[in-house]
Amino acid sequence: MKNYYGICEWSMPVSGPLAIRLAGTAGFDGMQLGEAGGRSLNFPLNHPEIQQIYNETARHYEIRLHSLNLGALLTEGTIDFPVNTPQGDAARASIRNGIRACRALDIRTLVITVSPKTEDAYSNALSHLEYACRLAEISQVEIAVESALPLPLIQVLLDRLKGRVKVCMDILNPLRFGTGDPIEQIQAFGTETISHFHMKDSLRSLFTPGQRGCVLLGTGDAGYIQTAETIKKIGFQGWMITENYYYLPPMNMNDDFMKFILKDFETLTSTFES
Repeated sequence: MKNYYGICEWSMPVSGPLAIRLAGTAGFDGMQLGEAGGRSLNFPLNHPEIQQIYNETARHYEIRLHSLNLGALLTEGTIDFPVNTPQGDAARASIRNGIRACRALDIRTLVITVSPKTEDAYSNALSHLEYACRLAEISQVEIAVESALPLPLIQVLLDRLKGRVKVCMDILNPLRFGTGDPIEQIQAFGTETISHFHMKDSLRSLFTPGQRGCVLLGTGDAGYIQTAETIKKIGFQGWMITENYYYLPPMNMNDDFMKFILKDFETLTSTFES
């Protein structure tokens, strides 16, 4: 096993094949894709011509399409609704189409974010995750759950799903949402439960829900160095995927976003290869 370095598609101000190309020229091993509009645009990643363009671009620039993030399930809130409602059925459709896109693009991990605010929403999200697990097992796709819930609630979710999901561990979200300590979560989950990491950093003044502003890795208040040491200490080797927003302030004040991407790539590799 070794470490691999990726970037989230939405970390750039461009998307699709252009983002894949820029990730390749920056030196990354792979990319976590967004949905390219998902349900709102009738699932474009399931169009054969679009799939061909993505696959050809990824091969040309030697980029592994590591994962697909179904972010709309969270932003639209459909995952919080029960099946046999319009919203719940929309969540199921997003999951089905996400699995289809993973198969066509040779993506091995589907990321689903859950952040239920009520017991009913928690139960509904669990039901949708169980549905995703059933489809994923058939397609040999890994389900990775990302959540800013407190650690005990995430652990209950994992226990209910009986080892059929892993965790997309975001090293900033527990601080940004005020729900815990990322180092404690990493130690609790361990290497067997963590699928991959979202690597990002920010200022304490931006530790509030809804904020997307970031700073270069290791220059903020999120304890990047200490968190990285914890990742190494538990023996994790695998995918480190930056989710910094390279085109937004306070990092970028009308400057060249690629300059910041290259700097973070250098930081990631020097942190975990030394």
